Amino acid sequence: MPYAGRILKVDLTRKVVSREPTPEHWKSLYIGGRGFCTRALYEMVPPGTDPLSPANVLVFAVGPLSGTLSPSSGRFTVGCKSPATGLLGDANSGGFFGPELKYAGYDALIIKGASDRPVYLLIEDDWAEIRDASDLVGSGVFRTIDVLTDRHGPDTRVVSIGPAGENLVPYACIMTDKHNAAGRTGVGAVMGSKKLNAIAVRGSHDLYVEDVDGFLAKVRQCHEKLMADKTYPDFSETGTPILVDIAHSGGGLSTKNGQFGLFDGYDHISSAAYSARYRTGSKACFSCILHCKNYARVANPAHACEGMGPEYETLVALGSRVGVSDLDVVLEANQICNDLGLDTISAGTSISFLMECSQRGLVSEKYDWGDGEFVLDALKRIALRQGVGEFLALGVREMSRRIPGSEGYALEVKGLELPAFDVRTGKAFALGEAVASRGGDHLRALPNFELLSYAPEDGVRWFGDPNCVDPYTEAGKPAMVVWHENYAAVCDSVEMCKYCTFATYAILPR
Repeated sequence: MPYAGRILKVDLTRKVVSREPTPEHWKSLYIGGRGFCTRALYEMVPPGTDPLSPANVLVFAVGPLSGTLSPSSGRFTVGCKSPATGLLGDANSGGFFGPELKYAGYDALIIKGASDRPVYLLIEDDWAEIRDASDLVGSGVFRTIDVLTDRHGPDTRVVSIGPAGENLVPYACIMTDKHNAAGRTGVGAVMGSKKLNAIAVRGSHDLYVEDVDGFLAKVRQCHEKLMADKTYPDFSETGTPILVDIAHSGGGLSTKNGQFGLFDGYDHISSAAYSARYRTGSKACFSCILHCKNYARVANPAHACEGMGPEYETLVALGSRVGVSDLDVVLEANQICNDLGLDTISAGTSISFLMECSQRGLVSEKYDWGDGEFVLDALKRIALRQGVGEFLALGVREMSRRIPGSEGYALEVKGLELPAFDVRTGKAFALGEAVASRGGDHLRALPNFELLSYAPEDGVRWFGDPNCVDPYTEAGKPAMVVWHENYAAVCDSVEMCKYCTFATYAILPR
């Protein structure tokens, strides 16, 4: 396995940088990526640690496949104790930062302590330095990345937190390549608490594979399976917006804070509407033939923006879940969240929760479904923690604690807001999100098997129950969720995107 062989450790309190070999038992027991993050946090974060204190540790880790020609090997994991849940927190992102960290010679970057002033970390192969970031304070993610790539070269890869992380919003994320997010559990707030605005990496080390011919043969085989899979055309041509159509067709398009699974404005936010009016081309993360990301442009001067288009989760969280059917607004909202460093799922769900509380008379203020201008303004206020944004920044669990009688409308598990899919139409998804170790999260399991119209005999062959292929029944779902959780842990540890594994089931652990 092509490990880099080293871990970079940074103590921001003491302003000390050190390196040590990657422990051999980490490789054999935890593989990399999420496994490395979890092990490091277990060893280094004492019980009772305040997530926003210097005692919390922030870990960036890549896997043995990162930086290779393996399909979708551009991912990395960020881990810490979560300020949103108080539990194990981690977030996974694609793009190009992960491979660059590997090329710089590191399997993981472990950051502890906190700086007394804003700084950024510059890593260039065997050299790393903590630098002043006072000129970046208050900047959006886009400007920060532009400044650092201009300063250190166009091949520099940057992660940045933006104002949401600086202001310690509990669901602030870490952005890379401007539009790729390590989005969940508030990792951006932990980075902000350390006054670490950004990390810039340039690497030039080679990776060595033991059996090059065998590895390339396996890569070709994986590519062939992916391209032959029935889901490949939709994902490669339309990207994740196609999931809006699939969710709506099954009654699982979360609408008005999950009150409904069908949206009256669906035709306006469907994949067809998005592709016809906004999509200008496909984009891919490192070493990915699926290229499910889209470049999009809004021509309307009132909401003009361009960049990477919204994913399915965002189209729901900032669309149907808040009752907004104007894609001009949804795309601008996505752009705002990316630049400010906000998790679109948690931000949109916090807004939709407040809207339902208003609908039901639990708060005196009036917040109307479908008020796109309010949504756009609220996102900016959340990141700056101003006005109503200060309350929305608390997240759904804490907001609910402060609004008597609202608990039944709070879409969260363990303090993490629920993702887009309405789990009433997918019982394995419901179980997976209920037990997920990082809270209300679909990606700890992602049991798409129940949604893909498999035959009963396939249910028996895979999970021992013919009824498990029916998304509306609980039968056979525990075994299904366990299998998916275990495979998801492997995918997150080798750092391969789940859209190339069991989102399509083209690449399986056998």
